[in-house]
Amino acid sequence: MSWNELLHLVGQDWMLFGLTCILLAMFVRRAFRVGGFLGITGVIATVVLLSMLGWIQWNKYQVGTTIVQIIEEKNPAYAVLTPEQTPIAAPSVVTVGGVRYVVDAALEKQPQYYPWRVIAVPR
Repeated sequence: MSWNELLHLVGQDWMLFGLTCILLAMFVRRAFRVGGFLGITGVIATVVLLSMLGWIQWNKYQVGTTIVQIIEEKNPAYAVLTPEQTPIAAPSVVTVGGVRYVVDAALEKQPQYYPWRVIAVPR
């Protein structure tokens, strides 16, 4: 995965990561300065939140990689659908600027979809 693709994968979630890191720093400071229930609980809850956000991004990456593999193998057992639930007749993967996109090669005007936004369903 290229840096550009990572930026598109994370999307607007980078703000959540930033706010969570700030929150973690605040709770860590409180835990070391004052201690107590709020500091310890805040540190634990914020670490869990960061783990969940990282897990979501990892799952988006895994889904995108799997769908790209299905399209590149031209696997007839799967149908690829757009986010609007319309089937893609001839799906293909196009790399533009280090980011992989799924396009419909059968259409003249090819809309580009991120691999983690399309759906692969068994036929």
